[in-house]
Amino acid sequence: TQQSFAMVFDNRFIPLFQRPRLSVEGLPSSFAIDFFAATASKAFDDDEQDIGIPELNGKLDLGVLANAIADTGKPNPLRDNLQGARIPFNMDGRIQAQSLTMAYHQRVAHWLSFGFSLLFMRINARQMFSLDEENTNLILLPGDKQELEDARRRMFVGLGLTDNHTAQLGFGDIDFYLRWGGLWDYILKCRRIDAGLRLGILIPTGESHNIFSPASIPFGGNGHWGFYVSGDALFELKEDIKVGFLLRVSKRFAHTSDRRMPVRSEPQIFGAVVGPARVNPGTTVVFSPYFVLENLRKGLGVGVHYTLSLHQEDEWRDKRQNKNPRVKISRVMDLSEWGSDYITLNIFYDFGKVKVVRSFDPIISFRWDVPSMLLASSRVAKTHRISLGIEFGF
Repeated sequence: TQQSFAMVFDNRFIPLFQRPRLSVEGLPSSFAIDFFAATASKAFDDDEQDIGIPELNGKLDLGVLANAIADTGKPNPLRDNLQGARIPFNMDGRIQAQSLTMAYHQRVAHWLSFGFSLLFMRINARQMFSLDEENTNLILLPGDKQELEDARRRMFVGLGLTDNHTAQLGFGDIDFYLRWGGLWDYILKCRRIDAGLRLGILIPTGESHNIFSPASIPFGGNGHWGFYVSGDALFELKEDIKVGFLLRVSKRFAHTSDRRMPVRSEPQIFGAVVGPARVNPGTTVVFSPYFVLENLRKGLGVGVHYTLSLHQEDEWRDKRQNKNPRVKISRVMDLSEWGSDYITLNIFYDFGKVKVVRSFDPIISFRWDVPSMLLASSRVAKTHRISLGIEFGF
């Protein structure tokens, strides 16, 4: 099989991975459709401990948020005896996504091919809040818990954050690439080697985070154009026994748009200031080795893949003309660095594998992407994903 899905990788909420290339002799081009469903209810913190998904942006303290609102010139929304108190809130969340992905790969010459992929996705996301009674320094009286919850709601409404649930529907980013590569038979003790270099561009057609809906998540790179360079190699050790790897470096370009920015240490998605900010995303590095056994029984095959993604810190700059009140974005930059580990189990069936003369025979595949803590899971959602796909070589 030749699986040529190309994806954005640099999304900490949904695993959008490029699939390894597995060649079918005589069929250098392919078209594939893939449906997947994904869900997450927790995330990893810096120590690989479980946290709520909204807490990827930092902890919410109602006292801090109230002071940040007061710094903008508005009245402090807390009554006098609560101002300055430590009022932490627990934040939990849930993400459920369904997507249809399409990918096309076309060979132009023996050494040159091009391809693209796009997806259409639906996401439901929700945030839940509860007072962290164990870590507040308040002596809570009957009715105080409800009063603080009411105060949180009023603060959110005052900031324009009116909904803790979002239903998003739209396209993801488009990945378009050129690939230079070749095939070498009976070399380095391998039956065949298929290796190449890919240069791609990421077109920001995906849904972006809505600054007035904190539960929303970007479908791609949050409005940033990007490019990447990747190398891949597939080694057919013996007939139907293959190993390979992918190494990719991608970079999104800086872009200025209206963003929320914290005045104190409130989470960025609840930032008390809205204004233009220039964000220069960090580089994302991906390494993905895999092992495949084909034709175990009349076209049935299995594969195991590992994907390590490391995203460096983003750079933020406040681009408001009037920089009063001043914002604190150093913590936002610190929290923008993340890493993910995924193990993928792949079962596929090639309807043309055992045919003497192959025609337009499909390849059906089932994949399960499982988050792991093998090397570098940090500040990323623990999203499980299952997908069912069909691919045609020609």
